[in-house]
Amino acid sequence: MTPLVPSDLYRLALPSDPRIAPDGGVFYVLAMQDEPANETRTSIWRAGPEGAPAPFTAGVHDRLPRVSPDGAWLAFVGERDDAKRIFVMPTSGGEARALGPAFDAIVALAWSPDSTRLAFSAKAPADAATDAIALDERSGARHIRALPFKSDDDGLLDGRRRHLFVLSLADAAPVEPRRLTFGDFDANAPAWSPDGSRIAFTARIGRPEASFSEDLYTIASDGGDVVKLTASLGPAFAPAYSHDGSQIAFLGHEYGDDLGGFHAAELFTVPATGGTPRSLSASLDRPTIDYVNGDTRGTGGQQPPAWGADDREIFVQLASEGACGVVAIASDGSSVRHVLGGERDVFAFTRADDGTLAFAFTTPTVPSEIAILDRGGVERTLTACNPWLADRAVRAPRRLRPRAADGTVLDLWLLDPDAGRTPAPDDDGAPAPGDFGAPAPYVLQVHGGPHMAYGWSFMFEFQMLASHGIGVAYGNPRGSQTYGRDYAQAILGDWGGVDASDVLALLDATLANAPADPARVGLAGGSYGGFMTTWLLGHSDRFAAGVSMRAVNDFVSEVGATDAGWFLENELAAPWTDGGRKLFERSPMRTAHAIAVPLLIEHSERDYRCAIDQGEQLFTLLRRLGRTDVEFVRFTGDGHGLSRTGKPRNRLLRLRAIAQWLIRHLRPAGLTPVVDYAGALFAPLPTE
Repeated sequence: MTPLVPSDLYRLALPSDPRIAPDGGVFYVLAMQDEPANETRTSIWRAGPEGAPAPFTAGVHDRLPRVSPDGAWLAFVGERDDAKRIFVMPTSGGEARALGPAFDAIVALAWSPDSTRLAFSAKAPADAATDAIALDERSGARHIRALPFKSDDDGLLDGRRRHLFVLSLADAAPVEPRRLTFGDFDANAPAWSPDGSRIAFTARIGRPEASFSEDLYTIASDGGDVVKLTASLGPAFAPAYSHDGSQIAFLGHEYGDDLGGFHAAELFTVPATGGTPRSLSASLDRPTIDYVNGDTRGTGGQQPPAWGADDREIFVQLASEGACGVVAIASDGSSVRHVLGGERDVFAFTRADDGTLAFAFTTPTVPSEIAILDRGGVERTLTACNPWLADRAVRAPRRLRPRAADGTVLDLWLLDPDAGRTPAPDDDGAPAPGDFGAPAPYVLQVHGGPHMAYGWSFMFEFQMLASHGIGVAYGNPRGSQTYGRDYAQAILGDWGGVDASDVLALLDATLANAPADPARVGLAGGSYGGFMTTWLLGHSDRFAAGVSMRAVNDFVSEVGATDAGWFLENELAAPWTDGGRKLFERSPMRTAHAIAVPLLIEHSERDYRCAIDQGEQLFTLLRRLGRTDVEFVRFTGDGHGLSRTGKPRNRLLRLRAIAQWLIRHLRPAGLTPVVDYAGALFAPLPTE
């Protein structure tokens, strides 16, 4: 088999956001990497019910496909001549027609029930009367009077807010849409009432400036006063009206100002006129959004609930033990029915009124495909986007359930470096003795969050490393989501405690169940995984090399620089009332001087989640201490999500740097490290 190489990233075709048409066809977004332009290009494709998938739009930045309820029209957001607009075209094909003017950003799009209007959320013009930030266009200087002032998704903010607008299908560019909301808040996720008279949305109105909690609101679709429906005690998002218009389902939780996954998202309903929300999923003790990590798409998701045709059930994602599927929860909370499951990550779905589901999924060997589940329960995959992977060394991992020091059951996946010597499990799930072959290097990977999860999704980086003779172990220590409340919250106030112990337990299980050379084991991770890498390398001598990526290394400076608000103080139970003492005591920087193995640090200058100084501080300290085997790869132009959604060239160089570093220091058989010089980590691998 041919190894999977970093430049294969340019060959990936990744479908997402499926939408069902009444004739059974499915529209979806297909993303591909354009190497010369150094950008991700997206177009809208159509698959089924007959014939092969084919492109439907001609743009290179088309997204948010939305089929009108009558099935006649497809609306989407496209970029033409550097301007973002809403377009419509017949679902039978033809020319796309622009509706309304151009906007700097359009983030949500929804059809009215009668298929004559479109509601959307877009960045509104500046309003000096309400904006908390003013931007001087000539210099780029900003006058900032409140939080937030930056976002890892959106960059430095300019004060303009996202608001709701409505366009009529009869409106042609450049007719101005009707603006519905005004003020210093973002209006998100518009959802129409069944009679088309009102639009539900979520917003933070009247909340403290540092709050991440949101409420549910409605407004008349032709404008008027905003009506508040909830007094939420936490985040609320992704509303959806019942078919009879009496209830609104939404996602969120009622446990305070947390967006990081310490508390799992739940499914709620609330009367459409307002009232006390009722959780329908709390007893399941699993999140109703996707927390499963993958490196070929963005993490997580806010998939709106979908009501059954008779309003008796609500369909939502449910993430459990490293997988994500779809369940139908009774609208009175009395039962739950599993609809889609298996060893995979269903990261998006949509449901037609006849009961058909279209969904996007990934597995450890499949980057992404589109499939349907018909009314009879028969599943059919509509796409085959990456047939070339059949000629690459891509393999399925082995799953183990080792125990932590206190007996807690953990989760571990192993990608062995040579599929020819994958050990066969015996009856109890442990590898059969004597099947390992020659010892090989491994790298133990730690996910971010800390409340994300590894599992049954495609990891390009891991497959690439395994195909170059470096086995990969990855798992879910306590703190990870998808295993229940107690598991996710076990690390409260104790980062580097029970979680670090669990990571070492995963290492022990790897050494006991894989052809791993204990003298050639590396440690790597990003974000919280970067924290854990830096932390363990300063507290353990069990690793031969490390890769710490987009890490949080100094908690004291992080709390004043991150776009995540008071996340760290809450997670570490370390409010600033002690002057930052506990934050300092728990910081990896406090023991970084003890790091004695080769360490590669990777960070992005545009990272507003874990600022660039987190990498700079670690590199500077270790080099000043004479650690000449510590190196720094510094990226520009991308944020915290570079590994998943960054510019193609940055993602390529990141993968090469990781592989070159581990080849140099873990010495897999048959590969000669590149000559050591500045820029060597960016060199193509010997197999490229």
